[in-house]
Amino acid sequence: MEAIKRLDFGKTFGGFLQIFSKNSMSVIGTTFLYLITVWIPYLNIGTSIAFFTALPARLAKGEPFSPTEIFDAKYRENMTNFFLVLGFVNAGVGIAMVLAFFPGIVMFYAWMFAVPLVINKGMKPIEAISASYKVTYGNKWIIFFSYLLLGIVFFIINLLLGLIATGIGMAVAFLGVFLGFIFVLIVAIVATAAYISLYSQLYKSLVVENNLSE
Repeated sequence: MEAIKRLDFGKTFGGFLQIFSKNSMSVIGTTFLYLITVWIPYLNIGTSIAFFTALPARLAKGEPFSPTEIFDAKYRENMTNFFLVLGFVNAGVGIAMVLAFFPGIVMFYAWMFAVPLVINKGMKPIEAISASYKVTYGNKWIIFFSYLLLGIVFFIINLLLGLIATGIGMAVAFLGVFLGFIFVLIVAIVATAAYISLYSQLYKSLVVENNLSE
């Protein structure tokens, strides 16, 4: 593999905004369907694989993704490899968290592409974990601050909408509670869609552009 390309914070966030704006209806629709069905046993395995591996890969390559595609049975065919690599990653991050909290966070970002590399490219779990570590090496701070900035944005949005709901609630109590619930639900869906869009941009920059894509 050639020298790993390094992330640029401005280009990363700009690329995320482009992916999110261009695919907003698709990614929000997919997120909505995923969140309302994630509690359904067995079905949620396939939808999780589709949502966290297929969707980011397709968005990264500029390909369309239909929200209902997460229910395609083909994604459940990969459940063995999905659970295997997820088990390795969670075990490693969990041990690092117990022994020292900060290294656990570092390893979480280092191995963030292991699962899609196994599912999308067909890598073996250990090979995927190693490849993810290589492409994220030297890029973890930009990844961290990108997610931090996005988190701050949605925190402010949540705060403002909460104040609006509180103000309305002072006039009409029931309406304030109802609007508060609706605001929280909408922000949760949009925020999740935004996070998956940011992940797609990172996948594009570090996996696709480093020739690790399927």
